[in-house]
Amino acid sequence: MKKILLPFAIACVATVACNNNASRNAQDTLSGEDTGMTQDMAQDINKENMEGDSVRSAADNISKAAEDGLYEVKLLQDGQAKTTNADIKKMSGHMLKAHEKLNKELADLTAKKGITIPTALEDNKVKDIQQITDKSGTDFDKAYVDELVDKHEKAIKLFETVANDATDPDIKALFTKALPELREHLDMAKKEQDKLKK
Repeated sequence: MKKILLPFAIACVATVACNNNASRNAQDTLSGEDTGMTQDMAQDINKENMEGDSVRSAADNISKAAEDGLYEVKLLQDGQAKTTNADIKKMSGHMLKAHEKLNKELADLTAKKGITIPTALEDNKVKDIQQITDKSGTDFDKAYVDELVDKHEKAIKLFETVANDATDPDIKALFTKALPELREHLDMAKKEQDKLKK
């Protein structure tokens, strides 16, 4: 009975998520405010639907990259709105545009490849951002920039893994193309981090 119900439940989740996503605009999906598909849900659907598929081996990492992208957009939006530091505000705006564009490209590509990716952050991720935005002044700036450095270091490693391991040429190309800009973002965040230490 459980074996019969699991695929049915996953199919229901996928159908509801697809129907819900169709009625949302792209900005909702990119902002991390979406209340739909979480990473755990996306990975469960991929495992069910992609058995034996050539892109299955990369699907979990791609799903993780998509969730990280949602996290960074939400973090950057909140950080840009909260900081009073002109340099950090400018850096945040630059990164925000780039990450929104990357999230859109990743969403378009995964839709073509039949890979389900998250459109919403898990509650614990939202709380992580909230803990940072609860701070104020220089304490906020330091925590915010430290988080940007950490997230970009992890994103670079993840994107390198997908770029190196992906067997699908389109996936390999997108992840390879994104790396120089992610490295640039890391350098920008580290410069601001160094300024805040003085």
